[in-house]
Amino acid sequence: MGELTTPRPGLWTAVRARMRSIKAPPEDSVAIRVVAAVVVMISVGAVLAQGVTDAFTGIAAVVLPPAGFLFSHLQRHRPNRGTKVVLAVALLAAFGSFLQNVRYAQSVDEARTSLASLFLWVQVLHSFDVPRRRDLGFSVASSVILMAEAGSLSLDTSFVLFLVPWAGAMGAWLVLTARPRPDTIDPAEIVRHRSRNRGGHPRWAPARTAAVVLAALSLTACGAFLLTPRLPGAVVVTPPFQLGSGGSVSGFEGQVVNPGLNDPGGDDVSDFTANAYPGFGDTVDLRSRGTLSDDVVMKVRAQQPGLWRGEAFDVFDGTKWTIGDRRTVSTEAIGSGAQRVPWSDESSALAQRVVQTFYVQVREPNVVFGAWQPQEVYFPAGGLRVDNYGSIRAPILLDAGTIYSVVSHVPVVSAPELRSLPDAWPQESLERYTQLPAGLSSQVRTLAERITAGEDSAYDKVLAVQRWLRANTRYNLDVPREVPGADPIETFLFDRREGYCEHIASSMALLLRAVGVPTRLATGFGPGDRNTFTGYFEVKESDAHAWVEVLYPGVGWLSYDPTFGVPQADSSIADRFLLPKAIGAIGRFFETVVPDPVKRGVSAIGRVVVGAMAGAVRWWPATLAALLALGVGLTVRRRGGRRPQPFGPSTQAGRALAEVSAALRPRGRSPWETPSEFLRRIRRVGLAPDLVDDAELVVRTFERERFGSAALSDEERAATLAAASRVRKRSEAAAPRG
Repeated sequence: MGELTTPRPGLWTAVRARMRSIKAPPEDSVAIRVVAAVVVMISVGAVLAQGVTDAFTGIAAVVLPPAGFLFSHLQRHRPNRGTKVVLAVALLAAFGSFLQNVRYAQSVDEARTSLASLFLWVQVLHSFDVPRRRDLGFSVASSVILMAEAGSLSLDTSFVLFLVPWAGAMGAWLVLTARPRPDTIDPAEIVRHRSRNRGGHPRWAPARTAAVVLAALSLTACGAFLLTPRLPGAVVVTPPFQLGSGGSVSGFEGQVVNPGLNDPGGDDVSDFTANAYPGFGDTVDLRSRGTLSDDVVMKVRAQQPGLWRGEAFDVFDGTKWTIGDRRTVSTEAIGSGAQRVPWSDESSALAQRVVQTFYVQVREPNVVFGAWQPQEVYFPAGGLRVDNYGSIRAPILLDAGTIYSVVSHVPVVSAPELRSLPDAWPQESLERYTQLPAGLSSQVRTLAERITAGEDSAYDKVLAVQRWLRANTRYNLDVPREVPGADPIETFLFDRREGYCEHIASSMALLLRAVGVPTRLATGFGPGDRNTFTGYFEVKESDAHAWVEVLYPGVGWLSYDPTFGVPQADSSIADRFLLPKAIGAIGRFFETVVPDPVKRGVSAIGRVVVGAMAGAVRWWPATLAALLALGVGLTVRRRGGRRPQPFGPSTQAGRALAEVSAALRPRGRSPWETPSEFLRRIRRVGLAPDLVDDAELVVRTFERERFGSAALSDEERAATLAAASRVRKRSEAAAPRG
């Protein structure tokens, strides 16, 4: 007799099976429902933690989903047409509210927060109608959208506190739902499923599956995050703005108010306080001393780092910088919440458009910070004033919660272009910006001339002074105050050679003024540290900074930072990916804890890996093609090389089953068959009843030995081997002889 084959299911059979699956029975598993509710509530909490929803939505999102899941469980076997109608009406109301809110949105961010509220209401309402497993699956899938929304709204790494437990709950969901429903499992499938766990104890199979799922989720999430480029701030069409809780500046006419400064003492010096930089005000006094805290002042979203400029000072008396012209003008409203910054200086230089959004964390002076040169400001209050140095002041203090955006046109000028500029400044600019203190020592002039000797252009003179300061001075916040009557600049240049940014920047400005190059002092904040996970620049109080601005004819003012160097203006696309930075951070950690020989090896490997990653990113089409080819190759190899294996004859019952299978060839058990499936098939072939009985004895004994809890007796093993021997002998006797 020929081998019997099982016919493949036809198209109509598959369609009917699909139709039956649509009418799936209600989900009775409490564990699956609880895990789904946990997944949803973690994602809801992640969104609410960002503080973007109203109080009513927040309370509803916390209270109603658990009640909805409980209601759905209790009502799972009952008709729910009335519930669906009520939920549909409520969902339409939520969608109508969303449309109403985005109708008046003035920025992409405002629309995004309204969208977060809509997603929350979808989850809240859907939780009341989840009778079946696929309905629960929709809620779980929707939680992915909520987590993505929360991640886009998050400004710090606290989002990880929700991401980790959410990933764990998702792993539990995948493990539980990977098991078929008990009422839909064929007994043969149970044998097949258990037979695949023969490599370890079946009791540990769920734990192993959960561990594998969690590891896969973690690796996938980390890989996707590290390989996803940080989007530049310029993609925001309309920058956001929002008013904090602060008050207005009394009698505002363009003056700067710094509420954190202490009153000057008897020597008329305002020192640093932990949370107030004295450079934001009317003067910059080189006698000020103190240390700023590491509290985060603001978080900045921008496509590149920058010096966040606040004020500029042009008059120096040897000890203090002051503002020579205190006149201010109003900004011009141009619609969509934007205010144009008026400029009297015209520049022919090319510029790069840089959009920055500032999220203020603690109270700051009424100075509107931004990269040079600001062109448009999106600010939550009108009445901004601008002085003749491009410094912007607000009629309100920058309190915690204030959000504003600045659109700057950062000058982009090459070194050859700057070298080719003639030294032809307007007379008014020369008089104002080359002013020197009346009692300035001739030593300063002599030093300036010596440093710039042989340099023809103003640009080369600037670089020469900057190089000299970096090579011959040191940054030190702990230098003592100068003795009464001593000149701070001369003390710094000729005695101590140590000081902080105000000393270094002031010395550069004076040395350049001494050789006829117009300069001024600027204060603000340094770029801050870019958070690898959020992409925001986190600016601390201690990042308060001072630097130099140099005037070039026909180009305008360009910034120079002799203390730390000007940040890279145009980062490459590889710098927007996190993986090279993460590898670099790991390398820096190893450099602090391992011996020198290992340090050198790790550093070399790190440089190679970072270079390879940068090259892979730069040539991303080839990288993507290679990854796709590798994936296809592994899939083909897996499908071509993997073969289902029969139960091996590792025990007496296993050997007996193998003997029966071999004896009944070509009707023997296929590697794809379970023992029970094999037994059902040979019953249909028409073999002798006593032979089928012997085969059944072997199969059932094997299943008991394999999956049962009690060991077989010696008599049962002997009977099994005898039955297998009888099957083999009868098969040999019935075989045709050639």
